[in-house]
Amino acid sequence: MKKSHNTILILIALLFSCDNMETIIDLEIPPHQSLLVLNGRLDTDKEIKVLLSNSVGAFDNNRPAMVNDANITIFEDGVDIGDLEIDLNNYIAPYINDGNWDTWDTIVMNYYKLNYIPKKDKTYRLEVQHPNYNNISASTYIPDDIQLYNVSIDSSDNGERINFQFSFDDDINIENFYSLSIDVSCTKVWDDYWGYEDFYTYEGFVEMNSNDPSFPINNIFEGYTYTGEKVIFNDALFNGQQKNISIDIFTDEFKYDDCDTIKFEFATFSDDSYRYYNSLSEQRSRGFSDIFGGEVVPVYTNIENGLGIIISKNAQEIFVKPN
Repeated sequence: MKKSHNTILILIALLFSCDNMETIIDLEIPPHQSLLVLNGRLDTDKEIKVLLSNSVGAFDNNRPAMVNDANITIFEDGVDIGDLEIDLNNYIAPYINDGNWDTWDTIVMNYYKLNYIPKKDKTYRLEVQHPNYNNISASTYIPDDIQLYNVSIDSSDNGERINFQFSFDDDINIENFYSLSIDVSCTKVWDDYWGYEDFYTYEGFVEMNSNDPSFPINNIFEGYTYTGEKVIFNDALFNGQQKNISIDIFTDEFKYDDCDTIKFEFATFSDDSYRYYNSLSEQRSRGFSDIFGGEVVPVYTNIENGLGIIISKNAQEIFVKPN
């Protein structure tokens, strides 16, 4: 019997104790209507930059491609601040082909850009138009600054360990995601054996160690539950409360007294970010789903009439030892 191109034959072998039986199920898959897919993050320290592509059906052989001839307008608190222009300088991104770690492929991406730095405590809306697709739009709010207080530094542990502590108040009305890293610039100067001046410089992010219950657990064998140069965490355990954080840094390569600059890079993400990252984490934790079962967890999107995600971040630099 001749089948239409929208029909997929799925063969399921059912094994029984007495005999084998095969059941053929004809599954009518409706044709996929391709949608615009908008992805981007608005930061308070970077120019506006987003990606626009198209969607393909789950059973299509084609892969998504960049859509480079659309019109994208952005609004700040309802005021038109300009159109994003396509940057035709290709960005080549690698990805795993068909889930096989041994097979890598690449995709060419082009960003739409606007030379404008988003501002804190503002709502941004992007509207996208293209003659071959339905119009789409997305809105995101960039949170206000988070004030850190009770900042303390203890470097008395024989100069081998520095402990940083600080506090901040979490907003009870918003589900928040936060990120934290510590950046240092340190130079030690001394006279060498022949009396000539020598120096050693250490610059960059340092490894943080903490037992904070809100941090992800990635290290349980060295006395700390978290170790890393950057941590991302949410407010699930302290929503609407004062949050106290304690970080240890081991100074194998520098000493506190040699540092000219130490700063926290502390950021808070939009509510859209919280929902997106939570749903993405939940989907990944459920593993792969197939035709034999498995619960499908949809990833959160704030794109109207389309797919993708537009999130935002307010990144702050808090100097605890200014240059």
